[in-house]
Amino acid sequence: MKFSEIIYQRAENELKNRRERAERLAAMRRKEFLANHPELLDIEREMKNAALEVIKNVGGNGQKIDIATIAKRNIEAQEAKKDLIKGAGYPEDYLDIPYSCKNCQDTGIHNGKLCECHLALLQQLSVGELACSPLLARSTFDTFDVKYYSDIKDPDLGFSPFEYMRGCYEMLKAYAESFSIHSNSFFFSGGTGLGKTHLALAVLNRLTQRGFSVYYNSASAIIKQFEKERFGRSTDSIEEDLSKCDLLIVDDLGAEFSTPFGEATINELVNNAILSGKPMIIISNLSVDELEARYGQRMVSRLNSFEVVEFIGEDIRQIKK
Repeated sequence: MKFSEIIYQRAENELKNRRERAERLAAMRRKEFLANHPELLDIEREMKNAALEVIKNVGGNGQKIDIATIAKRNIEAQEAKKDLIKGAGYPEDYLDIPYSCKNCQDTGIHNGKLCECHLALLQQLSVGELACSPLLARSTFDTFDVKYYSDIKDPDLGFSPFEYMRGCYEMLKAYAESFSIHSNSFFFSGGTGLGKTHLALAVLNRLTQRGFSVYYNSASAIIKQFEKERFGRSTDSIEEDLSKCDLLIVDDLGAEFSTPFGEATINELVNNAILSGKPMIIISNLSVDELEARYGQRMVSRLNSFEVVEFIGEDIRQIKK
């Protein structure tokens, strides 16, 4: 799996927090339970003594003991503990440490390998702030339906929006399946509600399933984070996040408030990605000409290395209503 060091570290921190939260909760429950049911200590003492007797016997100290009798005592003590807990109105595992994952006990390792919960956490963290968004869950290749695009042939284009967008869908699906850190970059252009963000997030979803690290955010959010770091209002490092990801997706370019700092940040962001060979997907409601008017010729010249995908059709969100 290919996740950045930052993502791995964040996952480790989250797993540690999960373990500590579970252990604190278990300690609190035990303290509260013992205050009302001190006889639990006697039961646990019996369980411990039975186990020690077995260990001593295995160690060969010359004493002969009845293992079956000791096992029976231990089982009876365990049953007595369960009965005590259930009799107090709690589930029988109430005093167990409530780990989020029973397989790895929130260590992230199960049977010498990454636990499924660890892998799921890595994939979740790799998509950044959008990880828990319902939009991400809805935006897959399976949920993208080309039926909302007209099948009437456009006389100027020579094809229908349906045919064109079906081609875009197939191309981007293939891109996600064959993606590598040397893949090409895209500029998605077109009006609102045409599926630009949906297909970009579909790519993101598939890449995270394949183990790649993807950074997604809007242009305005990225600019704000750079501002916070520059003026000392944040200890996070967005530059490190951007440098470590395998694919960078910038949404809503041109929708942010226009400032010299913002425009310089976006220009530098795109330039650094190109220089480092990092694949990007830039999404905008603006055309290439409108981008030039907003960000200047230098920005447009940098996009010459991008494959431009112009989304066409009518606002799908309005059609679905």
